[in-house]
Amino acid sequence: MAVELCSCEGLNPNCKICFGSGYAPSATQKKSAPKQVAKKPVSKTIPYKEAELVYHLPKKTDALTKQEIEQITIKIINALDSKSKKQLQLLNSIPFNTNTFRRDFKDKFHNLTILETEKRHLRKELMIIDQIIVDKKYDSQFSFKHFLSDKDLDITSNRQLKEILREYKRLKN
Repeated sequence: MAVELCSCEGLNPNCKICFGSGYAPSATQKKSAPKQVAKKPVSKTIPYKEAELVYHLPKKTDALTKQEIEQITIKIINALDSKSKKQLQLLNSIPFNTNTFRRDFKDKFHNLTILETEKRHLRKELMIIDQIIVDKKYDSQFSFKHFLSDKDLDITSNRQLKEILREYKRLKN
């Protein structure tokens, strides 16, 4: 809305044009009616982008050296750990004590399923690398840094999700 200075300059509190503020609406510009825009429901969390897998194995896995295999393994384990950390953050943000948490936090459960499918894909690649290590007779021991990295979650099971949270809290203490 365009405004201009009133002739009373704000000195007259009984002015019918500016009501004592000193600023009057501009007579040259008419304001059009506001457009009504359909409101979108506000999501409580930012939706997680669809599955962008972090790492793909090379097609010729037989030609890999020991150092390359170790680097690939470290990248996959780090990706698993970060996805597990995101999953646990999402699980901690869901209040399981309400009756309608599945309905109210549908987007969080969707994000959890996406993360779980990505983790399963990464675990599958890790098993392929493990088979390569066994075939080449290298020594290997995978050690995950996060609690959920080696666990399969059933996102549809409320009981399992609650038990995992309790177990994690016990281990943390």
